Amino acid sequence: MIGKVAGTMKNGYRNMTSNPQMLLVAVLVFVFPLLFIWANQSFFETSYNNIKTLEKQKVGILHNSIAAVLEAGDLEAAKETINTLYSLPDNVEITKVRLLTQEEEGFLIVHDTNPDLVNTNEKASPNFYTLKDLAFSEQLNLQQIDYIVNGYRVAHAYSQVNLDQTYYIFSEHNYRITDSTIAARKVNSYYSLTAIFIFLICLAYWLNKQTNWKKRNDLIKLELEERGMFINMIAHEFRTPLTAIKGYAGFLQESENLSLEEKRYSNNIKDSAHRLVLLVNDFLEVARIQSGKLDLEMKRINLNETVTEVLHSLTALAKEKNLDLLLDQNSDTVIFATDKNRMIQILTNIITNALKYTEAGSVKILLKEDKRRVSVRVMDTGMGISADDQKNLFQPFSRVGGVDDKKIIGTGLGMYITKQMVTILDGDITVESIKGVGSHVVISFPKPVD
Repeated sequence: MIGKVAGTMKNGYRNMTSNPQMLLVAVLVFVFPLLFIWANQSFFETSYNNIKTLEKQKVGILHNSIAAVLEAGDLEAAKETINTLYSLPDNVEITKVRLLTQEEEGFLIVHDTNPDLVNTNEKASPNFYTLKDLAFSEQLNLQQIDYIVNGYRVAHAYSQVNLDQTYYIFSEHNYRITDSTIAARKVNSYYSLTAIFIFLICLAYWLNKQTNWKKRNDLIKLELEERGMFINMIAHEFRTPLTAIKGYAGFLQESENLSLEEKRYSNNIKDSAHRLVLLVNDFLEVARIQSGKLDLEMKRINLNETVTEVLHSLTALAKEKNLDLLLDQNSDTVIFATDKNRMIQILTNIITNALKYTEAGSVKILLKEDKRRVSVRVMDTGMGISADDQKNLFQPFSRVGGVDDKKIIGTGLGMYITKQMVTILDGDITVESIKGVGSHVVISFPKPVD
């Protein structure tokens, strides 16, 4: 257990020293609460001192008010003043007010807020009245003794009025409400500190995660770059010998000294080399897409001309299979911004697939546009695609069920690459097909608002 804690602290220290952001958060986490506690204690200490000063001033005003009436020589008016001050609606602190005179046996209660105690003797007690131990003077007539009762402050205040007869004014003040309010605010302040501390801990955790994610992201980027360089190198190294193999196989096919069987072997070599070239090219294209390094050159093109260009390049393949390759368009000039080379690659992949999987009939391209979108629909009368195969059509290495791999050459990456390129160009691609009837592949692209 101790080892795990030590390891965690060591890792945390390493993260903080290697990341300035984490170091700043660590300072906030540890220094801010200490500063908060210090400032909080200073604030409450100052508040208490100010409150005590105000309380003493209020006590002084109470005693001075009663003393002023007594000095005017009107004892009954002094009693009425005591009753009035005690019964004020906002009085929450004054719990007792008494007017006493000293006798041999103790103190006589001349007036009390409790009428039952009037004209009764109150003997001096060290726990209650300590008038005999108080020294009153002209400079310090008011004396106050503070107690703690049930966790709250209680103050006993005494003052002396010297007339024909000496009078003592006693008042008791309970500061429970004030102390409760201060205590509640202090608790709330520490709740706030706890919330801030938790926030800082969460912030530190989030920044640590962000730092780790950034490191991981940088590492992944580096690995992708290294993988891209490796794939480019492998593709280049594969292409050179494969091109040579195809060339030599072509020479053998043209040779008059080979038998028919030997020419068949050389043709197999050429076809296999061609298939490997296609596979290498597809792998390289997938690597570029996944690494985000697919170069785009966006400019306005005439989609009609682009589709016609693709159809001309595939006319030979259509004639070889005795298929009609048709174009239907509702406008001669469909203009929008895209990457022409990638669009040619997308159309070539889709139309080539349609020709490959169609044994009789036709492949028809329908080009349409409206105010918002441009769409190209490639319709064939081929074998069709089942519902299960349609779900996986755009997955890498996916082949349509029932395909003779020896007869139809492909890597299973063509439609995956097509899907990725259409997405990169901000388009959509969908498939509509019935097994044994034919397929419709539709690509559509938004037209920019002028």
